[in-house]
Amino acid sequence: MRIIPFILYLFLITFHVAILGDLTAILGIKFNMFVLMVTLVALYKGDGEAIWFGFFAGLVFGSQRLDLMPWEIVIATLTAIVVKEISTRINFESIASRVIIIGSCVLLHDILIILLISAREFFFLFTRYVLPGVVYTVILGWLFFMIKDGRITWQRVKALF
Repeated sequence: MRIIPFILYLFLITFHVAILGDLTAILGIKFNMFVLMVTLVALYKGDGEAIWFGFFAGLVFGSQRLDLMPWEIVIATLTAIVVKEISTRINFESIASRVIIIGSCVLLHDILIILLISAREFFFLFTRYVLPGVVYTVILGWLFFMIKDGRITWQRVKALF
């Protein structure tokens, strides 16, 4: 197992949380780089690598709020396990199935975190931040898959202009 890419993925999560999160926010709505990276690693890497990455990504992401750190670790590890199991049973060639996996993982993560933080303001937070954040993350995941599958290339973009 090569460890350098995983360290770079963790650095990307940390960099997004510390610096890029506020810069890429649209009207206070942020995309969830943490769950996106855990899901992508679980989709494209092996079982052990996905589980260990989920654990360490939860540790890194949870360090911003120490009261939620154990929950972030558990959620990220379980997300990696579930996504790995689902990815062996779906049509992995379909972009729609991969996008649905990302959207459902981000939605489930955000719902669980909101319920842990404040159950009284659930519906306000859900409609104001969670749903738009899921859409934002799904759009970025869709763009990633389009570029990775070669459907969006530099030559095709250049041909438009």
